[in-house]
Amino acid sequence: MEEFEKVEQLVKVTGVSFEDAKNAIRACDGNIVDAMVYLEKLGKINKNNAESRSMSAEEKCRKAFEDVKKPAGKFVDYMTKNKLSIKKGEDEVVKVPVGAAAILGCMAASVAVPAAFISMMCGYEYSLSGETGVEGTNKVMGKVGDVAVKVKEECQKIAQSVQNAAAEAKTESDAPAASEEPKADTDAETQADADQDDNI
Repeated sequence: MEEFEKVEQLVKVTGVSFEDAKNAIRACDGNIVDAMVYLEKLGKINKNNAESRSMSAEEKCRKAFEDVKKPAGKFVDYMTKNKLSIKKGEDEVVKVPVGAAAILGCMAASVAVPAAFISMMCGYEYSLSGETGVEGTNKVMGKVGDVAVKVKEECQKIAQSVQNAAAEAKTESDAPAASEEPKADTDAETQADADQDDNI
């Protein structure tokens, strides 16, 4: 094996620079094993770097999969171990895994989101219970519930003002009709008086 090939092999196995590998091979008379020991004594070998360089493609894929699996596993745990609870007062109406609620919400988002908001207006409360990461979501759902209550109150005020306006309009429309009836009687009396005058 030529020196260049030995240096390349040493770089691949140890993760050191090409220059350090070449110096080690020359210092150890071309013996790769001695060169590795020599580099280790000098503290030049970075074990993590050497390990990653010597991994096969299959091992690299497996490691990449493990790295992706960790956050994906956390997400799956969050979606299955946490529950969405819907309450009306003290009574729990529904309790389902967050994942199931998310799937239903995604399938019918145009209906589910307004329905959830309207149900909040009607006094239903939404909250998460489970192992991790529910505090922030519960705060957000609490704020949305507060907004729903305010919207309900504003809607009730508007409905009350519309009812009051309708009642006033009805009262005003009934008032002229009542005043016209006596006028008709007065017109009849005037006509009768006029007829009597003609007879005389």
